[in-house]
Parts: sequence; C-alpha cells; structure tokens
Amino acid sequence: MGKPLRVLIVEDSEDDALLLIFELRRGNYAPVSRRVESADAMRKALAEEDWDLVVSDYVLPGFTGLEALQVLRDSGLDIPFIIVSGKIGEDTAVGAMKEGANDYLIKGNTSRLIPAIEREMQEAQVRRKKREAEAALVRSERRYKRLVAAVTDYIYTVTLNDGDVVKTSHGPGCLSVTGYSDEEYQQNPFLWYQMIHEEDRAAVTSLTEELRSGKEVPSVEHRIRHKDGSLHWVINTIVPRYSEQGDLIAYDGLISDISERKQAEESLRVQSAALEAAANAIVITDSDGMVLSVNDAFTRMTGYTPEESVGRDLSFLKSDRQDPDLYHNLWSTIMAGKIWHGELVNRRRNGELYPEEQTITPVLDQDGRIKHFICIKQDITERKRAEQALLQNTSMHKEMEIARQIQLSLLPAAPPLLTGIDCAGRCVPASHIGGDYYDILLHGERLDLVIADVSGHSVGAALIMVETRSVLRAQMPALDGPAQVVAALNEILHDDLSRAELFITMSYLSYHRTSGKLRYSNAGHPPPLLYRPAEERFFALDAEGLILGVQRRVAFDEPVMQVEKGDLLLLYTDGITETQNPSGELFGVQRLKGVLTREHRKPSAAIIDAVLDALRAFTGCTTFDDDISMLLLKFLP
Repeated sequence: MGKPLRVLIVEDSEDDALLLIFELRRGNYAPVSRRVESADAMRKALAEEDWDLVVSDYVLPGFTGLEALQVLRDSGLDIPFIIVSGKIGEDTAVGAMKEGANDYLIKGNTSRLIPAIEREMQEAQVRRKKREAEAALVRSERRYKRLVAAVTDYIYTVTLNDGDVVKTSHGPGCLSVTGYSDEEYQQNPFLWYQMIHEEDRAAVTSLTEELRSGKEVPSVEHRIRHKDGSLHWVINTIVPRYSEQGDLIAYDGLISDISERKQAEESLRVQSAALEAAANAIVITDSDGMVLSVNDAFTRMTGYTPEESVGRDLSFLKSDRQDPDLYHNLWSTIMAGKIWHGELVNRRRNGELYPEEQTITPVLDQDGRIKHFICIKQDITERKRAEQALLQNTSMHKEMEIARQIQLSLLPAAPPLLTGIDCAGRCVPASHIGGDYYDILLHGERLDLVIADVSGHSVGAALIMVETRSVLRAQMPALDGPAQVVAALNEILHDDLSRAELFITMSYLSYHRTSGKLRYSNAGHPPPLLYRPAEERFFALDAEGLILGVQRRVAFDEPVMQVEKGDLLLLYTDGITETQNPSGELFGVQRLKGVLTREHRKPSAAIIDAVLDALRAFTGCTTFDDDISMLLLKFLP
C-alpha cells in the first residue's frame, strides 16, 4: 500500500490531472486529490481541507501559476508548491522559483516529480519542526520570565579581595524587593550596605568579621530602605566561600522580604495588648467551647487565673440560678453562626454569685465553619443595684413615666399615607422606658424602614435610642442604601456605645416604590419576615453584619429582594420571639409565622394586635419582660 499524500491540483485539464495522479501512484504514493482551476476554488479548498502538496499548471484560462502561488502565500500555509507545465520557459521558471515556487517540471517529462516531492516534503517537515522548536523556546522563555517575576526571594553574591568588597551581584528578584537593578549594584559595590537601616547596619556588617574568622553566622532579620524611600524588613541568610588557604573570598546571601510577616506580628501584639487592656472580660474558645485564652479583666471579675481557666469549658462559672432552656437557646444560636447576647447569673471562684451581661460572637473560617467563639463579659452587679434602687424611688417613677411619654413621642405618631401600602407600627416597653426604636422615613421614591434594639432597659439605653434616632435622621438623606447607613451609624455611635457599655442591634431596609426593589442590611438583629401569601412562603431578610458598637469599620451586606403585590413585611424585636410562658418555653419564630399566616388578610394594625394577643395568651400575662416593637407593611394588590 502506497504512502498517503493529499495533493491539491491547480489544473484546467482533467486528463493532465489524471496523468499526474498516475505518476504519483507509480511513485508508491496513495494520493487523495482535488482539482481546482480558479482562485476562488483554490482559496475554498485551502480553507476546507489540509494538504501536503500543491501542484499547479502555469497557464490556465483566466488564472496563472503565479497567481495560484500568491493565493497559497496569502493563506499563510507552508505547503510545497510545484509547477508542472508544458508552456513555460527556463527564464519564466526561474522567475517562479524566485517568487517562492519550490520546483518546476515540464509536462511529459515528469521523471523528477517523485524525487522533487520527496525532497520538498522533507524540507517542509524540517521547517515545521523548526517552527515548533522556536515556539517551544518562546513559551519556555515566557514561563521563565513569569517564574522570575513571581519570585519574592533572591540570591546575591559579594566578592572580596584582601577582605575588601570589590563586587556585588544580585539576582533578578532584587528589583522587586529593593527597587534597584543588578546593574545599579555593579556600578556601586557599597550600595547594599548603604541601603541597610542605620540602626541595623552595625549588626549586619559585623557578620563579615565573623565570616572572616570562620564562624558560622545565623540568619539575621533587618531593615533596608527601598529605592522609593520606604522601609522593608528582610531576612538575610549568608553562606560563605573560602579559598584553599582558608581566606574569605566571597559569600552568597538569600534575601527574603518579610515585611508582611512583621506587620502581622505587630498587629497581633497590638491586638493582644488591646485585649489585656480591655475593661470587659474577654474569653476566646475553640469551636467546642474549650477556653483558649482569657484576659486580666476575666481574672479580676471571676477570680480564676488563666492557668485555672485554659483547657476547660465555661461551665465552671455556672450557677444553679439559670433555666437550662437559656443555655439551650444560647448554644443553638451560636452554633448556627449567630451572635448571642443576654444576661446570666454566674458564680465567682470564691462562690459569690454575680450577674453579668454576655455577648458571644462566632468566628468563621473562609468556608463558613465555626473556628472560635469570642465571649465578652461584663459584671453588671452595680448596674442591677442601681436599677433596683431607681425603680424603688417613687419620685423617680414619676420622672420615668414622663421619660416614657417623651420616648414614645419620638416614634412615628402615625404611619405615612402611601399609595398601595397599608402600614402600622407599635412599641410596648417592658418598663417605663426601653431601648426599642422603629421609624419610617420617606425620601422621594425611597421608603426607609428601621427597627433597632439597644441592650438593656436602662436610662442609658433610652438615651442611646434618642441619639440613634437623631443621628439616623441627620445622616440618612446623604447616604445611599442600608449598608452605608448602618456602617455610618456604627462609626458615629461607636465611642458613645463603648463608654456606655451598650450595643445596638438593627435592621435597616430601603424600599423603592416604583421598582418594588427592597434592599436591606442587618446588624445582629432578628431578620425581618416577608410573607408571600400567594406562595404560602416566608423569606427571612437576613444579611451579614456585626452588632453596632463592638468594633469600627465593619462591612455590612446589602442583599436585594423583589417585593410583589400581596406581600406582608414585618420588622420586629426579639422581645416577641424570646417571650417565655410559665414553663420556660419560648414563643419563637414559628409561632410568629403562624399568626401572620392566619391573620394576613386583616389590616396591618389588626395583625399587630393579633400578635400581641397571641403573646398574652402564650404567657398568661398582660405585661412582658422585654420591650416589644413591630413595624408592619402590607403591599396591597
């Protein structure tokens, strides 16, 4: 069986084409051919199929061999091109060869055809391998350059003569680490020493003396001044080279930029100092609740030293005064990745009971798994005593009632009249004054909704609530969207909250009345509920964000929800879901959803009444232990 050969024949004579195929078969080839006789047909054939060889007549009706050669060259293909013609002179043939034809033959005298084909096929293969090798070399060079550019370490060499530095050379990575090129180091052999920070220079230069004496020198960390003037930390590892006589003739060094590591170490030192200096007790545990570290404030508050605390779970502080359901709720909350805050009665090392306010924040890794818990504890013994004394003072009761009326007057007197929206709100303080707050802010087509809960039920909580309202109303028009508003509130209120030892949970929503888009952000507050009766479905409008007042520069998420006609939106405080019946059972979110499902056809105000009635029926009481606030919107069909 002959060797396969794909040949494109440019020929107007079918007989001559058949004769050419016959000659190829005689030459031990098994040709697959296609005959064309115009420029367009040739271009199409070159585009549609792969060819090993082009054999062309020189003179065709309306088409020439030189034009066929130009078509091949325009295609960019490297295919041998042989002219076979009976109407070509030697001068014409030489001209065709100069234009790029690989060979020419006279029709009827094709004894050179097979040798010419084999020669040109071999040369084409050589050219192809050369191109492949050149392309591989280019790829290799590009890869090397990318590797060099990515390397953050580099090797330098210092050459000495009679103990004096005569030459330095630095690897390619020196430019990114120091800002100087190897050429600049060669021009100035002392440039490396000049770059070393003045305070570190003596320690680094002393290494040369130790090397001369034959000592091994350890890696040294020091600072260098970058060409742009900035300071960088590097670790310098030196390997000496000695002559046969034992003289130091050169040494090689490996330079690694460790600036980021140094910055991280400094940040850790600052954070550690901040934890130790904090007035509140701070405990860091692993994901199982085992204590990893405590600060000094924890020891002062509980009497337990770090050695007595690390490796244990915090149950050693438990008293017998707490309902087990509280601990169950605590663990359910934090294991779900949410922040828990509340009050507990714990026991000191000396057996004394004390009340504390506690906030536990889960710390998640990049995959969303809980790695640690951070527990912030505050002894509220004095605050409890003060609150009790305050409540027992009759005169103060009257003042508190006045404060209550003032506080309630700051809430919206009546919901705004909005086309297509039925709106209602209610606040039921647990005592004379509380820390709950809700508001409805209309700004053009934007309807902003906010509900917040300041920790505790003290005068301080009420004052913070008033401050929050004032700041919010002042800042809201200038900010775009819930995330910006909540972030701005956190920055403005942080210092006041820290001094008052309070914090705020908040949900902030912004509804665009034309588009129906609802944007929302959350700062550790119970997620608002959007009920869609048409689908009998609830959506919890939750978003990532830390409670206000814990730390600065917190980023808040801002998801978007499309509101549909018939939807019902409820903003509420945790006084609803955490209301307990005489058995210690929580009212919870499911019961709240049940009321909304059952009563959703009623007006907004009537639905709020139904929720309050359900709470009273659940507890068997007409008053509540915690502030309860609700803001409800119905988007009318």
